[in-house]
Amino acid sequence: MIKKIGRFLISFRFAIVLFIAIATYSIIGTVIPQGVAPEFYMEKYKSFGNIMMILQFNKVYSSFIYRGLLLFFLVNLTGCTIDLLPSQMRRIKDDYFPSPRKDSENLWDHKKDIELFKLQLLKKRFKIYDTEKGFKAAKNRIGVLGPTVTHLGIIVIILGSFLGNLFAYEGFVNLMPGETKTFMEQGFSIELEDFYLGFREDGSTEQYYSDLKVFENGKHKDSKKIWVNNPLDYKGLSIYQSSFGWVSNLSIKDSQGDILNQSILKNNEQYFYQPKHLTVYLYGYYPDFSIDQMGQPMTLSQEVKHPHYAVVLYEFGNYIDSYITEPGQAIKYEDIEITFEDSFLYTGLIYRKDFGYYFVLIGVLFLFIGLLMSFYYYPKFLVVEENSILPITRQNIWGFTLQMKKILQANDESEKEEV
Repeated sequence: MIKKIGRFLISFRFAIVLFIAIATYSIIGTVIPQGVAPEFYMEKYKSFGNIMMILQFNKVYSSFIYRGLLLFFLVNLTGCTIDLLPSQMRRIKDDYFPSPRKDSENLWDHKKDIELFKLQLLKKRFKIYDTEKGFKAAKNRIGVLGPTVTHLGIIVIILGSFLGNLFAYEGFVNLMPGETKTFMEQGFSIELEDFYLGFREDGSTEQYYSDLKVFENGKHKDSKKIWVNNPLDYKGLSIYQSSFGWVSNLSIKDSQGDILNQSILKNNEQYFYQPKHLTVYLYGYYPDFSIDQMGQPMTLSQEVKHPHYAVVLYEFGNYIDSYITEPGQAIKYEDIEITFEDSFLYTGLIYRKDFGYYFVLIGVLFLFIGLLMSFYYYPKFLVVEENSILPITRQNIWGFTLQMKKILQANDESEKEEV
């Protein structure tokens, strides 16, 4: 039973299933914006939003499902490679010569000078093995390891991706326009110059844009506009557009209109006004305000068309009242006025350093070498005996046969020139 499971895990059939699953998940990760706030998926994908969050479609490449698929594919490919390696090593040895195929074309012609043909093969870097009936020739025996080197490249790439996901240095930061985030270890800082949303014709949010500036030692080094799946890469650190939110300006004034206190609040944040033991709780800012069927406040879009605030007041922790106000509309409480003047957007950024980067580079190099060995430096054999010249190869028999015909034809032309 254990052997059957082991054979299945390294089987070609299981590899195809895993490849399709990984490709499908990768397509999902490309099509669906990654790392955005959960509210985005609930708003855009409606009833499928919860399913997407459970399946971690919001963070495909670091999800346990994707990592599991990569791990199984790594086991499959490693097992398959180890299983094939002994037979490939036997085919590298000088005593190995494959049998000609039944449909192999015989290039024999009694008029041909076989010794001259042998010299031409030596010039083409074939290794000659004399036999009782003639000779055999072989070239590019090492090419039989092409699939193994290709597999090794894929294994290193997957391993780098897997380790990169597990041990990546990453974090999250919210920035408002004009604010700065410093990365001490990397020796630079970023400033959010501006953040804004792009909208479709129906008013739904199409994209989030952050205009970033990069500084080193106080000097401006670079600028870039980033959006979802288009990060800023600087000194090995990738900075991704992730989420957004609204920040609202709160003012508390006396009856004469003089400002007593000011603050800024995000949705679901509160401010405590000590003189009155009053808590001002911003339930939410709604740029395109409406009321749902349950009587709850909601926004139809993120475009500022009909802005309102939902505010709750508490005194000594006890509920006072709830309010729906427009920008600049005061909530009067005793001898003070509570006003939310306006709101502006802030951005959420994910920063990440992937330690699997160099693994991927090395893997790509192995992959390139393996493909070159498999499709260009593939093994070529020739059996020359009495009344037969048989080319043998598993990759491109037609091309190899044509090459041998040209060598034999060139021998004829050289003989004519000598005459």
